[in-house]
Amino acid sequence: MIDNTSPPTQTTSQVKESQEVKLEFLEQLGRLQTKHQQDTELLEEIRWDTGSVCLFNMDRYLDACHWLYTGLYSSMHVCVSNSVFGVWRSVVDATALNAAARLAAAEEYRALIGQASRSLRNGLEQLQRVQGEVVDALRELHRVKKSYHQVSHIANMAREKATDAQARARRSEHGIFHFRTGLHKMSGKLSARLKECDDHLTEVRNDYLLMLASINAHHHHYYTNDLPHVMEVMQTHTHTHTHTHTHTHTHTHTHLFLNK
Repeated sequence: MIDNTSPPTQTTSQVKESQEVKLEFLEQLGRLQTKHQQDTELLEEIRWDTGSVCLFNMDRYLDACHWLYTGLYSSMHVCVSNSVFGVWRSVVDATALNAAARLAAAEEYRALIGQASRSLRNGLEQLQRVQGEVVDALRELHRVKKSYHQVSHIANMAREKATDAQARARRSEHGIFHFRTGLHKMSGKLSARLKECDDHLTEVRNDYLLMLASINAHHHHYYTNDLPHVMEVMQTHTHTHTHTHTHTHTHTHTHLFLNK
């Protein structure tokens, strides 16, 4: 057990440790949430671009085919109209297939965006949970430190009283017997009280030092393990979903190109 009666020095920075840690954690969460929003917007933009293009092309082709079909239907040249109608019917069918492929890709994008959002949200929740554990440990540290300073103050007062009683007892060595006896009894009681306070102070001090070592280790583990792990998982999920989006987008365009 460590036996040291000098209390740790309190400074303004130590008093504001909890607030500083909370602000630092909030800044980290804010940056991760901003990144999350940017990734989600990028994926949503890809999905919207794919869906809007396919809908625009499908509507344009259907309007053109409807106009052509109406004109050919009323035409007197039946053979010509039938042959042209057959060609444009094939165009309509191919356009419908292309539009369906694009819409399917857009729906797949929507599902992948949901998966990416859930992964990023789970990462943020895990990070907040770990940060909460660090903040709770810091609160417990401040509680133990406050108790230590209170016990240290009581022990200092008991030490002053015991020292004063011992000095008075030494000065009264040649005084009246019963007065001298009373001073020695008082000095003995104060010395016993001082020993109790010192024992309690030693116990509380060791609790404080152990808690201080624990919070330092917890804080170090957060920055060297917890935070990098959460960020790596979130980044890996984002890269995986982005790769899947890119593969789907490339596959869709390749399929459409080969079927033109």
